[in-house]
Amino acid sequence: MIQFKEVLITPQMAENYLSAHTKNRRLRTPVVLRYAEEMKAKRWKRNTGETIKIDKSGYVIDGQHRLNAVIMSKTPTYFHVSTGHDEDVFKYLDTGLTRNATDAFRIEGIPHENLIPSIIGVYDLLKTGKRGNVFGKKHKSTSAVLLKQYYENPEFWQTAAKFADKGYRNFGRVLNPSFIGGFWAVFHEIDEDKAIDFIQQLTTGYNIQNRTINSLRNRLIQDKISIKKMALKHKMALVIKTWNFYNTGKEVNNVAFYESRGEKFPKIYGLYIF
Repeated sequence: MIQFKEVLITPQMAENYLSAHTKNRRLRTPVVLRYAEEMKAKRWKRNTGETIKIDKSGYVIDGQHRLNAVIMSKTPTYFHVSTGHDEDVFKYLDTGLTRNATDAFRIEGIPHENLIPSIIGVYDLLKTGKRGNVFGKKHKSTSAVLLKQYYENPEFWQTAAKFADKGYRNFGRVLNPSFIGGFWAVFHEIDEDKAIDFIQQLTTGYNIQNRTINSLRNRLIQDKISIKKMALKHKMALVIKTWNFYNTGKEVNNVAFYESRGEKFPKIYGLYIF
């Protein structure tokens, strides 16, 4: 049962709380400094509705930045403390400093925690057919949803991350690794061998068997060194169109997407868009 109480937390008490603090996101020093300044200046708001959360094992699962600020500021500060939380509640927290997916994956001890959430995000975007800003809040899944999706097939997503990182380095960091991994994951569902072959041709430039891939490589390399960058939506469309040419055995000398002329965003050949 979760219990609440208001506590005047002293620096020594904050240290005691944090001594059992073994699992949480990386500490952000600028945030601690800002909080500490507010506390020293007596501007810290006492009743914000946010609590210091302690799980059933006695670990701090939300509030490390506030507690560190108490220590830094040497200022006893009132907080509402809630105890008795389930150990996995951190997955669902979205209070104070936003806990992003990378934090959640890191706490779980998942390798490639910086890359896999964004790979899954690109994959989901392509599978659902949404064409908005890939990294915009509108289309972001929660950490809990991303973790659930990861644990449904962890080996697959780890392979995607390794493949994406290798492709990113092979391509001289021209194409974002989350794009490489996300597209590979979707293409893999259509044809595993073709997915690997397509991404390898695109990222390495070796043994290119479809000149459309070479056209896309040149466009992406040119975009990398250009001052005016290609829109993400446009870049995604070019990758999809190139895959479609490759997958159907067709070729063009110059791959292009003419959205300004009314061309619709392409569908991925071989994938059922739902």
